[in-house]
Amino acid sequence: MANSGGQSAADHPKSPVEVAPGPRSPRRRWLWLAVAVIALLASGAALHAPWRSPTQPETPLDGKLVVNVRPPGQRIESVPVEAPGALPVRAGGIMSLEVRLNQPAYAYLVWLDCEGQVLPLYPWNPESLEHKDIHQPPPTRQAAKLVYSPLLGGGWTFGKRGGVETVLLLARRSPLESKTQLGSLLTPLPLPAMRLRDEVVVLGLNAGANSVSTLLARSRGDEQDALAADEPLHKLLLQLGAHFELIRAVRFAHEGE
Repeated sequence: MANSGGQSAADHPKSPVEVAPGPRSPRRRWLWLAVAVIALLASGAALHAPWRSPTQPETPLDGKLVVNVRPPGQRIESVPVEAPGALPVRAGGIMSLEVRLNQPAYAYLVWLDCEGQVLPLYPWNPESLEHKDIHQPPPTRQAAKLVYSPLLGGGWTFGKRGGVETVLLLARRSPLESKTQLGSLLTPLPLPAMRLRDEVVVLGLNAGANSVSTLLARSRGDEQDALAADEPLHKLLLQLGAHFELIRAVRFAHEGE
């Protein structure tokens, strides 16, 4: 018998079933994350794109050649040729070279000594003068910002004849073409005499320049005499400028025996 005034369980309307949301698919989470990262990178690229414009000029190759010397028979630290008391160098003295560039490049170091020799240093001879023929093609080394010649701890020895020593740095951002005969470009120069015992000059030529710059000059004596003595070297550097982006020449006094 049914209860008076009551309703059976079947008469109650069913309540809607609330389904708790399940865990989000890991795949979907990664998809949203990837979209967010792409959007962030796109906004960053839009902000920085003007600074990476392909029309923006490259940073010019620049750098310096440091010539360090020490007296013969003395175990003292080498000093740059422009340091007080470093010059003149003498027979049996030691020279070491250091190249510092603002970006990786291919460097070539050549020594025009007081005896009229054109000696290939780097990259032909890492530690000793085994190869003295400048006409021999240079081996290809890895582009670098810092070069030592010879390797640390070694040195190139000065001969007995006095005069003026000259060291050249020739650098470019690509290796020297195999068809370029460097030896034919580096003809021997007249042998200038030493005028003052601490004479030193540093000359430079950068890509696009049509004249040689004097970066350092000390104890050069009469200016006209100094310019006349340097004229053949200036011509040589301008000739080499067709093949190299950066050229430095360091010339300094050598007192003979």
